Amino acid sequence: MVRILLRFSEKIVEQPIVSQVILDLKVPINIITAQVNSKGGEVLAEVPEEKLDEIVKAFRKKGVTVSLPKLIEVECEKCINCGSCITLCPVEAITITEDQSVIFNKEKCIGSTCSACVDACPARAIKSVKQSADKVHT
Repeated sequence: MVRILLRFSEKIVEQPIVSQVILDLKVPINIITAQVNSKGGEVLAEVPEEKLDEIVKAFRKKGVTVSLPKLIEVECEKCINCGSCITLCPVEAITITEDQSVIFNKEKCIGSTCSACVDACPARAIKSVKQSADKVHT
């Protein structure tokens, strides 16, 4: 699965675009986070990598802006286990163990759509990195 960021303008936000793409292409789309109101919105979703090009084309055809969000990566050797990143994470992707080691869960992380931990890290051990799928330029 590959994460994609969908941006909806005020003009199209009230249309059932995500459900239309799911039904038209018969693909599963897992919504990770969504912030949508009458002025537009963003949806972070996971889609099957083998269908990425087809899904991106379908969303763009309907007027949706599509991009691949960057993922967050932790350089363990730089981490000083201070915990500055933990309280800022809105999805609890960062926890601390009994021995005070910081643990990062990539499956829970919403990536560069948030990036609060990147800015919070005094050791600069956390950074944004590109996803492996570079096909989104279609």
